[in-house]
Amino acid sequence: MVAAIDIGGTFTDIVIYDMGSGKSLVGKYLTTPHDPSIGALAGLRALLDEFGFRFKELSQAIHATTLATNAIIERKGATTGLITTKGFQDILLIGRESRYDIYDLVPEFPEPLVPVPMRRELTERISGTGEILQPLSPQEVKVTIQELVDKGANSIAVCLLHSYINPEHEEAIAESIIESFPDMSFSLSSKVCPEIREYERTSTTVANAYIQPIVSRYLEDLESNLDDVPLYLMLSNGGIATARSAARTPIRMIESGPAGGALSAAYFGAQSGFEDLIAFDMGGTTAKSCIIEQSIPHFTFNFEIARVKRFKKHSGLPIQVPCIDLIEAGAGGGSIAFIDEMGLLKVGPESQGASPGPACYGLGGDKPTVTDADLILGYINPEYFLGGMMEIFPEAASQAIRKNIAEPLKIQEVQAAWGIHEVVNETMAAATRIQLSERGNDPRNFTLVATGGAGPVHAFHLARKVGLHRIICPPAAGLASSLGLLTVPFKVDTVDSYVSSLEEVDVERLNTLFADREKQCYSLLKAAGVKERDIQIERMADISFEGQGYPLTVPIPTGKLKSNHMEVIEKSFRDKYVEAHGRAINDVPLRVFNWRIFGIGPSPAVSFKFANFPTKGSGNPLKGTQRIFLPESKGFRKVNVYNRYLLRPNQKFKGPALVEERETTTVIGSRSNFSVDKHLNLVIEL
Repeated sequence: MVAAIDIGGTFTDIVIYDMGSGKSLVGKYLTTPHDPSIGALAGLRALLDEFGFRFKELSQAIHATTLATNAIIERKGATTGLITTKGFQDILLIGRESRYDIYDLVPEFPEPLVPVPMRRELTERISGTGEILQPLSPQEVKVTIQELVDKGANSIAVCLLHSYINPEHEEAIAESIIESFPDMSFSLSSKVCPEIREYERTSTTVANAYIQPIVSRYLEDLESNLDDVPLYLMLSNGGIATARSAARTPIRMIESGPAGGALSAAYFGAQSGFEDLIAFDMGGTTAKSCIIEQSIPHFTFNFEIARVKRFKKHSGLPIQVPCIDLIEAGAGGGSIAFIDEMGLLKVGPESQGASPGPACYGLGGDKPTVTDADLILGYINPEYFLGGMMEIFPEAASQAIRKNIAEPLKIQEVQAAWGIHEVVNETMAAATRIQLSERGNDPRNFTLVATGGAGPVHAFHLARKVGLHRIICPPAAGLASSLGLLTVPFKVDTVDSYVSSLEEVDVERLNTLFADREKQCYSLLKAAGVKERDIQIERMADISFEGQGYPLTVPIPTGKLKSNHMEVIEKSFRDKYVEAHGRAINDVPLRVFNWRIFGIGPSPAVSFKFANFPTKGSGNPLKGTQRIFLPESKGFRKVNVYNRYLLRPNQKFKGPALVEERETTTVIGSRSNFSVDKHLNLVIEL
């Protein structure tokens, strides 16, 4: 049996899966913010005990967590020092010397994770070709490390100029750190992010060093409490890795939970016969979306975290690692609604999380949240929250919204609740429209896959705003990220910066590089238990036209390359350029920046047979009726409420309606039909 554990800001989702029979047990538990592992382990034990299983019956545990992300956003990482080449200690402040908003003359940028007193320079220099121009002074290195330790550093980021070509100096610094302070945590840019682009490489290495002590300690504690059950981590690139490798470069798991949600959407969408999807995952803290084409999520090698302007590109800290291309599309169920200084209604990004949680949780929260608004609108049944296992308090939600929103705006409580719901939906719709339009996609060709505890509640109104005609809500949609963890293979990747015009690439040098990196991928995957015959190798290259600063990543042939393969690579680039920009530039040579190798194990053959769904009953899925707010009538209307677990294939129903399950509720608006398919996916046609 395998356990999948996804720790979110508000809830921890757990799935136990029997690989032989497909038997699946699901559970949702409140996260314990002070130590997320406590809630996770307690929830796992509760789910195992519910069916008489024991820890030792688990063959492995796969984990996704927001710990790394939250440590950066909340600035709760280690005290970190930075060692860099002389003249480059201010690279974190200088950045790209550009404004993310051309109309903002004084734009706000995130504070660097390493303040000025914790940055040090060394008088060394390596050229762009890897030649040592200024040797490293061992004495200067020791003095510099000692200075940072005296300043309180308990983690050190090392990022020297051009170390992606020649890591000799960085490795010498690592030896000196180990010799003087063997327990000191450190990160080398030549290991974490061996790529061209000085600012992004430094930012990524610093972020890794900043979270490494916290994540390493957390993973060690979690592993020890799992009673020798092997622990694996979901990575941002859509694969899983051992806990040990994840602890070395925790920056690669920064988007682990949302990546699981996107992969879950791809899996369940393909089950229903739809390959072009928009994965929409809305939990307690944020809502994220991802475009999936031909069942493959879009991919990126650069993303941002901790933006000071939530939806403004380049207003955050750049992270340069492979990642499923997710965008933050809006707030989550626990996000706080407020009135800004202009008297406008806003929602998020601040969230109540699991403690104290929304006002309706009765745990001390008194600020209005999205969940409170959904409760007042009738979209959540107070008698069936978490299947009736958790008591919630509608009056507390009413009081929070009335006091903080309705009375200051001099509107009715219901209008205030609908305003919160509508602001969130419009924000998410705007982000989704931008996502689609940037790629020239027609929304009518895409299906929305709604997951997360709040996703199905908001999916219908979101889809209607965007112009989508179909919604899929998988079974156990509220735990879809955890289910997604069980569908992904082991995955490793390498990157090497070898900058050259395409026509001047040294093919022999490239073949030697590929052979070395592929051997490395095979070794890592075999150590994780993957059989050599099951390993698949994929290659990519970052290419641009000469003179352009930002490349496109294109697939390149496997096997031993020959000079004529450069023509194949050029065609791949030009085809992708036309796809991205509408036309390509003729008679302009190409330049290659990075060469990437991916080693991928086989995808698990999973087939979920949910064993702890409450499917017993009369067989009639109609539970009763409930009054919900419908925007078309600008008021409440009594609608049918259906038991999700008693819906059967070939049964068809009309909206408006509610479909209830333990972990979420699906809100279905007017002028729609819905049914479940043979895989128990709820399919809504608008």
